[in-house]
Amino acid sequence: MSLSASSIVKPVVQQYLSSLSHLVDKAQSFSAEKGLDEQVLLQTRLAPDMHPFIWQVQMISEFCARCVARMAELELPNVPFEETTYDQLKQRIEDMQTFVANVDDELIDAAMEKEQTVQLGPDRSVTFKGPVYLNHFFLPNLFFHITTAYNILRSNGLDIGKFDYIGQMPS
Repeated sequence: MSLSASSIVKPVVQQYLSSLSHLVDKAQSFSAEKGLDEQVLLQTRLAPDMHPFIWQVQMISEFCARCVARMAELELPNVPFEETTYDQLKQRIEDMQTFVANVDDELIDAAMEKEQTVQLGPDRSVTFKGPVYLNHFFLPNLFFHITTAYNILRSNGLDIGKFDYIGQMPS
């Protein structure tokens, strides 16, 4: 049995966007229980040179939508990083889940034979063949940013564990 790109990308994206929404819910509940201003956790970083939790959530949701759009050769969605609250972040995640769900599987599957060029900063771009883009660029970056968001919350005392990170797995 061979795997199609859509059978990998769409379930993984939906699983981890759902997990991300769950983490945002946990952060919101924690903030309310502790009487913290929302911005405390939203602006928390693991290290001074790393982005805060809010940016990680924005990046993950944008990155997922951009990956699917790029693979399907659709216009990349314009999703500026404008959210400032937990509720706005949850809406952003939901919007990206809807976008991904509505992309035709056949368009994504065709990407495995195509090259994907990714801009890595203002002066550098890299071109990947479809499977390399998916397995060696998209998935590692997705997991890096999800892990970073999780670790920001965990390091600030949230009672979260592996299943909060992994979320609901498809059966």
